[in-house]
Amino acid sequence: MNKSITGIIPGIILIIFLVIIIGIVSSNTNKSSSNYSVLKDYMSADNIKNTLSIITECEIKNYNIERDESLDTLDGENTIGFRLKSDNYNVVMYVKNGIVNSIRYADNDLYRNNTVLKKITEVK
Repeated sequence: MNKSITGIIPGIILIIFLVIIIGIVSSNTNKSSSNYSVLKDYMSADNIKNTLSIITECEIKNYNIERDESLDTLDGENTIGFRLKSDNYNVVMYVKNGIVNSIRYADNDLYRNNTVLKKITEVK
């Protein structure tokens, strides 16, 4: 009887572990497709891919992109604003002509002029 119980416990632990991993992967996939949907009306697919890469380079994680019309033109003429929201921060991203113009957090430029200037982890 002891042999069957010791064989079941690792199996149960493995199943719980797999369920947790699948949950994490599917939540990240949902965020990614949701963020793509928000940006697709404002940028090409290649520019969206580039934008998501820039956001990753700034070390911004677990965020949802939301369009915020109140930010429009605050970073120059014809710029449109987005918020990158998470539980830990609220980052602002400006897009002009379908390309990221800047990414800002707490009055700091993380990205501007096609250059990552700071990572979000460097902002105090």
